[in-house]
Amino acid sequence: MEKKASWFYRRFLNSKFTTAILNLLLVLLVVWVFTKIAWVFEPVMAFLRVVAPPFIFAGVLFYLLNPLVIRLTRFGVKRVWAIAIVLLAVLALLIIAVLKFVPTVERQFTNILQSYPTYWHDFTTWLIDLNDHQDLISQRDLEQIGNELMTAINDKRGTLAASTVAQLQNLVGIVGNVVVTVATAPIILFFMLKDGDEFAPKLVALFPVKLRASIHQMLHEMNAKVGSYVQGQLTVAMAVALIFMVGYSLIGLRFALVLGLIAGPLNLIPYFGSALAMVPALIVGAVTSPKMLIAVIITFFVEWLLETQLISPLVMGSKLAMHPITIVIVLLTAGNLFGLAGVILGIPGFAVIKIVVTRFFSWYQQVSGLYEETKE
Repeated sequence: MEKKASWFYRRFLNSKFTTAILNLLLVLLVVWVFTKIAWVFEPVMAFLRVVAPPFIFAGVLFYLLNPLVIRLTRFGVKRVWAIAIVLLAVLALLIIAVLKFVPTVERQFTNILQSYPTYWHDFTTWLIDLNDHQDLISQRDLEQIGNELMTAINDKRGTLAASTVAQLQNLVGIVGNVVVTVATAPIILFFMLKDGDEFAPKLVALFPVKLRASIHQMLHEMNAKVGSYVQGQLTVAMAVALIFMVGYSLIGLRFALVLGLIAGPLNLIPYFGSALAMVPALIVGAVTSPKMLIAVIITFFVEWLLETQLISPLVMGSKLAMHPITIVIVLLTAGNLFGLAGVILGIPGFAVIKIVVTRFFSWYQQVSGLYEETKE
């Protein structure tokens, strides 16, 4: 005669819900343990801080140049020769830019540094005149705000001096990392272009046979998502920089090339990049003349129409299928954790994590049986 299971066993020990809760608690326990032994991973993080930048930079160039290499191979060119042709073409474009374009940009940038005190004085004068003609905030409130800001700055003066010294020390390390990145990224890029197709099969071969098809499909989806996003964002950023440079030059704005070049990289930051790019151009336009300020605003409006209604839909489409609120949350979180790199790389990184979590959750749905709907 079989022994009847107890009520406690049926309700708790043999419950799928209890099993799920126990698994969640184990995951949280593992996370807590890792927070307590984070110092163990410091050497790994130090290693990644040196190695990751050239690989990330090479990876971005890989997604940008690999379609050109593939197109050349379709015309019968061997892949090694196609890679050499593309890299030589990029080198030629860089040389032309250095000889023809960089001197003008350098001259404008030097003029900006020389004219900065004058522009800042004119801008503050413009703000004061603007304040004299408004009634929303009283002069007493403005003076109180200014006094509070000056008090806060004076209180932090010692801290700012110490942090400045620390920043200068960090600058040496940053320059060293940039030199290492620029020197090693082309080598990494060459082998990515040459052997990139062999990476996925070798990685999939490390997993059990039953999982290989699913892992291969997941890697293919990651590659497609990240590749399309990087290609689209860089294309849109270059188009935005070109539009601003042409637009600013047509309206006669000073430092048109530099301001346009600033707007391009800032456009890599979704939503917030365009607003940041407006600030220096609006300051230059405001201190030049009211007509120039209006012309700058019109230029921004024209660029916004071209980017949102023509360029982005054609180039980007809905590459990542992410809600705008999700994008804002990812940008704020990644920016707080990883700084500027997190702001730029947070969206594609979140897309990769989303694919992994979605795959794992689909597997868990099938294995656990907790999501099976009972048929009446």
